[in-house]
Amino acid sequence: MTNHPLIAPELIRVSASQFGNHLADQRDCLGYNVKTLPTFARSRIPTNHPNHWFTSEHYRHIALWWTLAKGEPIYISGPSGSGKTSTAMQFCARLGVPVVSVTARARMDRRELIGHWAVKGGETVWIDGPALLAWKYGWVLLINEFSAAPADMWVSCNDILEGLPLDNGATGELVHPQPMTRVIVTDNTRGHSSEIDDGFFGRQIQDRSVIDRFWHLRMEGLTPDEEAKLLAKTAPQDLIEGFEDNALEALYSALARIGADSRSQAQTQTIGFESHVVPFSHRVLRRLRDMLLDAATQPGGENASAQVRRLTRIALAESLDSTASEAAQTLVETTIGDLVHDLRVARAKAIHGVTLAG
Repeated sequence: MTNHPLIAPELIRVSASQFGNHLADQRDCLGYNVKTLPTFARSRIPTNHPNHWFTSEHYRHIALWWTLAKGEPIYISGPSGSGKTSTAMQFCARLGVPVVSVTARARMDRRELIGHWAVKGGETVWIDGPALLAWKYGWVLLINEFSAAPADMWVSCNDILEGLPLDNGATGELVHPQPMTRVIVTDNTRGHSSEIDDGFFGRQIQDRSVIDRFWHLRMEGLTPDEEAKLLAKTAPQDLIEGFEDNALEALYSALARIGADSRSQAQTQTIGFESHVVPFSHRVLRRLRDMLLDAATQPGGENASAQVRRLTRIALAESLDSTASEAAQTLVETTIGDLVHDLRVARAKAIHGVTLAG
């Protein structure tokens, strides 16, 4: 809101090692000394999730943009669950930079980014929108689902996409961006006509002049090794208790192969006239991991293949048409095999000294 004082927080250099020890030799980035931020700004800093994995490629790309862009936004695209928004949020979290976010939609209007008048305490007051907040206080404006908004909406936002002063016609205020102000957008598509029909409905082909204003980063997901490590780091402690490490590693590796195989097939195969082989996002793999670990703590009885197929349907396949659903269940059944049974047997032996029948 306009009654917040303008602030000039202290800048600090944040070591690349804060984004992961494997990045210690990469460039550092400027961030905020959080202690110098007022409460209303600190409340906007994303929660730091230490298990978030920054690949070397993604970190180098974003850090270069952060350092050199000077007003140019970045467009992070990729399939669902590839980590677009979480990577943007965790990058800001480690730098201590507040984020104000908005999700684009079909009837979005530029005024939603600038602000609006509202009645408060019997008075009509101006409420700053996301763009004005970012411009005034040096925050990151994060716009998710960018191509859900019509192309002419973003054509009308050239000043925002170029980091220019914002003219608030409603109040007569001209707001110059603070030096740390940045704009990040995320989207499943890159706004091209070639991607609009790739299973993402309600998306708009964007004007080429708009797309040209961005730095671009495409996130296709993690490598199998990175995905397996992340599945291990984020596994709930109550679900892995009693299991041997090598058994858990076998499960995480199998799930990572499922992710990699499904993404590879999705890029090359079409089933029927419209349905594609659906890639397993990291979000779905986490869901399936937890279900399989939970199943391994329960008494046996259900046929192993039937159990894996049932859990796959719950994790993903119920949302698919029959052909794609069968392909997903078969992929998981083939890759997981008897791992759930093996986990159950090993756990029973470790905890109770009991050997279960095959």
